[in-house]
Amino acid sequence: MKTINKKKFKVCFIAVIVCFCMLFPITAFASLGDYEIQDLYQSITDNIRETNKLLKKAFEFSQVSPYDVVNGISGTTQGNIAVSIINASKTMSLTVATLLLMVDFFKKSINFEWSSKWENVLIFLIKIIVIKQIVQNADVIIGYIYSGFQYINNVAVNTSENFLPCDNKIIYNISVPYRGDTLFDWCASHLWHVDIPYTYNISQDAVKIFYPDALFPTSGSYMIDDYIFSIPVDRPSFTPIIESIFLQPYFIIMKAIAIVVFVIVIGRVFELSVYTIFAPLPLATFASDTTHDVAKSFIKNYIATVLQISVIVVMFIVYVAINNYFTANGFINVKLIQLVELIALGLGVIKSGAWSKKICGIG
Repeated sequence: MKTINKKKFKVCFIAVIVCFCMLFPITAFASLGDYEIQDLYQSITDNIRETNKLLKKAFEFSQVSPYDVVNGISGTTQGNIAVSIINASKTMSLTVATLLLMVDFFKKSINFEWSSKWENVLIFLIKIIVIKQIVQNADVIIGYIYSGFQYINNVAVNTSENFLPCDNKIIYNISVPYRGDTLFDWCASHLWHVDIPYTYNISQDAVKIFYPDALFPTSGSYMIDDYIFSIPVDRPSFTPIIESIFLQPYFIIMKAIAIVVFVIVIGRVFELSVYTIFAPLPLATFASDTTHDVAKSFIKNYIATVLQISVIVVMFIVYVAINNYFTANGFINVKLIQLVELIALGLGVIKSGAWSKKICGIG
């Protein structure tokens, strides 16, 4: 009786699984069970391409002017608040500049030799006019500074279509067994064998990041049984699907770095927008010889924030150069060397703000 019940249970269990798969199809990997080297290469290419797309969008957004962001809310409640803050900032800046000029004047007028020369008094009066114009036109001054240094960013970004190597693409049309879109189709495909053409668009440069010795046949149409791709590493236990699993951490780190770049770019736009709105306040400190260092520091910080994008672009260029150097000198054979390079790139991107400030001479 127990044996009969076990058989009935097995039959019922299989029937339930089949019905479940038919009613609620579960998506299965297209080449599950027949994961070949070309699938591995395609996965590498797709992940590098997705990372490049994220980076491209990030750097496209980096070219958005903070003035466009601030002015884009004009006519709304937020826009009216922004305009009010800008006007209040200019008014307060004029007050600060006036107080600083008064302190500076009283300090210098004590010196009889200084006040007895009309040239000094004339220079002081001109200084009042200049400071007033600087405060009232602070947004224009900052705008010219932004445009001048943003030109470097535009040149750097526009010359880098792919920040990670993803060129030299080859198209292969390979007939592979149909595995279906669901788990039920995948099971059925092992009973009814049907070959379908599948197009692989593989980037040699992307693959060689991980497999420098990979060889690529000429573009064309092939059968999957032809095995046109040779094993890219000198390792008899090479299994494409296992390699794909081990490469997932690399792909995750790549995309994480791209997301970090995007976050930094958005933060940079926030920072530049705040600098633009409150620019009159630090520039007003030019009115006094004892406080003008505040204005100089503000301008340096503003320039450093603008240049941060160029610093990030240079990091990606250096990353590719280091990868090529490691490949040429045998470092690439060291285990996890690619992961070390990616982590170093991620840390560099995070430190890009500090490095851009050092370029501008800010502690």
